[in-house]
Amino acid sequence: MSPTPPNGLRVSTTTDTTIVLIRSFHAPRRLVWEAMFVPDKMRRWMLPPPGWTTTVCECDPRVGGVLRLAWKNEEADPFMTLRGVFTEVVPHERIVHTETMEMVSVGQVGSLVETHEFAEKGGVTTMRITQTYDSKDARDGALASGMDQGMEACYAQLDAVLAQPA
Repeated sequence: MSPTPPNGLRVSTTTDTTIVLIRSFHAPRRLVWEAMFVPDKMRRWMLPPPGWTTTVCECDPRVGGVLRLAWKNEEADPFMTLRGVFTEVVPHERIVHTETMEMVSVGQVGSLVETHEFAEKGGVTTMRITQTYDSKDARDGALASGMDQGMEACYAQLDAVLAQPA
């Protein structure tokens, strides 16, 4: 049984266009970083909604490297895609990328810049994600989508993955 994380996902809005998400994990920063940005490890915890399948999981965490994720469901292949480019990388500490999400049913859902920051203390790594959207409407749409619940479900799975022996 994995230890309970010190906190579940905490969500706040610091500006009209920003969402800040904070989550801690009982694992060294290096392992959390690898789980977040190494495709084989991402697939172990980044689970799609029921009835969906991850079809593309590409992540090249270097300046100019790309992030590409795609999922299919009964309606379409792909049903949803996420694309981005890494613009800043300080391994195990900070990474910044652009992100654009598209869904077959509605087209482009939104664009944002996402910054991940990692700090470790006493074997616990705290990850802070700052998402900066193009507009207040885009930020509010993301908040209304239930993304926080989906992210926390994935992070709970990540807790279990991080608790497994290497």
